[in-house]
Amino acid sequence: MKIKKNLDFLIRIFTGLIYVILILFSIEKGEKTFRIVMMMLSFFCLFEFLLILKTNKILIKITFLFFLFSIITDFFIKKEKGLILYVICFIPYSIIFLVIQFFYQKNFPKEKIAQISHLIFGLVYIIMPFYLASYIYAMIYNGKQLILGVFILIWTNDSLSYLIGKKWGKRKIAMSISPKKSIEGVIGGLFFCLILGFFLSKIWKEKYWFILGITVPIFSTIGDLIESTIKRSYSVKNSGILFPGHGGFLDRLDSFIFVVPIIATVVASLVYIF
Repeated sequence: MKIKKNLDFLIRIFTGLIYVILILFSIEKGEKTFRIVMMMLSFFCLFEFLLILKTNKILIKITFLFFLFSIITDFFIKKEKGLILYVICFIPYSIIFLVIQFFYQKNFPKEKIAQISHLIFGLVYIIMPFYLASYIYAMIYNGKQLILGVFILIWTNDSLSYLIGKKWGKRKIAMSISPKKSIEGVIGGLFFCLILGFFLSKIWKEKYWFILGITVPIFSTIGDLIESTIKRSYSVKNSGILFPGHGGFLDRLDSFIFVVPIIATVVASLVYIF
């Protein structure tokens, strides 16, 4: 049993390291590479989300086709037009999704409305944050730096809250939703993010990093709990199996998905104030 736990922990570290390297590579490589990686991750997360909600398989296959079309097309267009493509591809996709649902005879009207609601929620909950991350990277002053720092804060919070919670966690923060998440782990992650935020504010000379050191771990935890709630509602343990030790892409990126819109709002407000 102990050997299995150690092996699972090593697998978790290895797959997590691959994920970190991929993100760092995409950030460093440039706008187009980062955007394509964000598009790929957003589509994978949307696939898992639609599967969890038991969406019609035909519609999931359509999602896959639009995913391929978007990525292939992005390789052949000018860099500055990539963000427009990100939005445009989802307009025909959404229309086709809606048309098929309305004319799919096997579903009752209530089921059709539920399926359409899944799509709308998925686009807002999953696709929008990844698009927003691409926009911040490309259009906001020091956007590359901001995205890198947010990822580092999220990773710090996830890792330290997991390790501290595993070692000293006794008081559960939401037993019915996420039985392994403890108050001690959440406080530990917040503490180390505060320290990191202080150092980032000194290194990058931006006042908002200390505030982000507080904001990121709080909303990162909320994002994790929201995704856990969705999975619990549909009796699903992991969103997928493509990230051994972590689950699926949605499991790995649930914090990022919820944090990015909050960060965009916070930074925009602070830049305006200061």
